[in-house]
Amino acid sequence: MRLKGKTAIITGGGSGIGLACARAFCREGARVALFGRRMEKLELAAKELGDPTLIVQGDMTRNDDLDKLIGETLDAFKGIDILVNNAGLFNGAPLHEISDPQWDEMMDINIRSVFQLTRRVLPVMMAQKNGSIVHISSILGLIAAPQVAAYNVSKGALNQFSRSIAVEYGSYSIRSNSICPGLIETDMTADLMKDKPLMDEWSKEYPIGRFGKPEDVANACLYLASDESSFVTGAVLPVDGGFTAH
Repeated sequence: MRLKGKTAIITGGGSGIGLACARAFCREGARVALFGRRMEKLELAAKELGDPTLIVQGDMTRNDDLDKLIGETLDAFKGIDILVNNAGLFNGAPLHEISDPQWDEMMDINIRSVFQLTRRVLPVMMAQKNGSIVHISSILGLIAAPQVAAYNVSKGALNQFSRSIAVEYGSYSIRSNSICPGLIETDMTADLMKDKPLMDEWSKEYPIGRFGKPEDVANACLYLASDESSFVTGAVLPVDGGFTAH
């Protein structure tokens, strides 16, 4: 019960990595607030997880929805010990063909909204003098891939955002770390993974011999959220089967 008595907010909590994190956290005794756009996914997750689970429907890019998330979480659980910034957008296009709205949407969801939510959570953690923030980034925040320049930039910025929190709020015993997954089998990557020849080729770049599962990321997130990692902050952890070790 590594998270007994702790409250966690998980964005994008209705499926994929977010739901896997919620399962791991609940198993370890946490109270969990799940935030996402699709109420049916959130309701299914809450039914599976059981009490105490709070679901809040909303859009990461709407400040009013973020205010609602913080307010309802505090009303229900009286504190916020862990924030998992998991919600994100992935799409691609050649750099010279990316439109202004496409670029802005990527930055709004993957970095601006994370800033907006995090700055709402920080005063709560500062008052408690304790907290752990985990950002779900990507190996494309460490290396660059073609056709996804906007995504590369957004995740690189997220890693630097995480480090900035670590150095600025460490005196409050607030830790901030980012996880950089490789290719993970989720709803977001389902269409991509239907391309078997491409997947067969890409799999050769993973020394461990497979792509990731949401649980692989959730286990790393659990470590960073728990007191077991009390001396770990500002870290950028690849969870990528050795891809970036090349």
